[in-house]
Amino acid sequence: MKIGFDARMIAWKGVGTYSRNLLKQFAQVPDMEVVCFVNDDTAGRLPAGANFMKISINEEVFSSRNLNKIGNAVNKAGCSLFHTPYVVAPGNLECPLLVTAHDIIPLLFPDSIPSFSRRRTYKGLLADAVQRADHIITVSTVSQSYLLAHFNMSLSKVSVILDGVGSEFGPRGDEEIESVCEKYGISRPHILWLGEFIAHKNVDALVNAYSILSSKLRTRYSLVLAGDTKADWKDVKKEVGRRGVGGRVLFPGFIEDQDLPALFSSADLFVFPSLYEGFGLPPLEAMACGTPVVCSNSSSLPEVIGDGGLLVAPRPAALAAGITEVLANENLRQRLRRRGRERAALFSWEKSAAKTLDLYRELAR
Repeated sequence: MKIGFDARMIAWKGVGTYSRNLLKQFAQVPDMEVVCFVNDDTAGRLPAGANFMKISINEEVFSSRNLNKIGNAVNKAGCSLFHTPYVVAPGNLECPLLVTAHDIIPLLFPDSIPSFSRRRTYKGLLADAVQRADHIITVSTVSQSYLLAHFNMSLSKVSVILDGVGSEFGPRGDEEIESVCEKYGISRPHILWLGEFIAHKNVDALVNAYSILSSKLRTRYSLVLAGDTKADWKDVKKEVGRRGVGGRVLFPGFIEDQDLPALFSSADLFVFPSLYEGFGLPPLEAMACGTPVVCSNSSSLPEVIGDGGLLVAPRPAALAAGITEVLANENLRQRLRRRGRERAALFSWEKSAAKTLDLYRELAR
């Protein structure tokens, strides 16, 4: 079986994590050849695999020219199936097309894509991908329900295959934790958030919640907002100033992948107030590291977090109450650490890849 996989998004957040982890598993499948379509900028992120063949496609991911070029390259390679981990679907394929649609967040929260032209492009790509796909994977039953409702599709066309947690996520020792905290200028003890500074992540609500904690808790615990500051972090920083907590909120910037387990392990509490997630990897990765989690009760997050974290409404007062409850109760923190690790252990990329492989074989037949 020869599978084509669009690996050009392998350095992206979310989609990149999904792609890298699936490909790591596929590298161990002896009866499958994987043709990885890459670009020169990100080819180095491709996992090693004796059954991998690389083909360079140096076209902008969202360009219409790219769609024709990659479709021709897939056909020329003789693939029995082509899998795109994002909604970028060639229309001239001679083999079945499998699309992973993680969510439809840009339709539900247009501000997550600031550029009007980029939003319009995304909508067109998503509609084309849904129409052209022989089958669609999504990563939670909530995402499946939104896809089915928005595009009026048959249930049989959309499979739910949950994401996994990498084996690298687990509690870290004090020496590694201290080294990572020093690297990013992070003081302890602290409350942690990690993600992108975009509207549906609801970071303003977390800043507001932090501002209404008791002065005792704010004095003891700083708030660490970790993420790439190329995005809309300045609006969050303004909110920090408006709430008068600037001296207690840290912005360490982008965290390198190899440092994430130690960062999660360093936190006394991880808080994830997102309004909508297709899946929600960060709270699950924090739980795997043994960090207590307070998480919003919206979209797919209850499905993923289960009883491994404290679920609250994504509003400042509810978030503040949840944070206070966990930080003030040592027994609850220990219970969440234990339940969180047990819950996270249910999710693995091995399981995700095995179900994806079953789908490959079915579609290729």
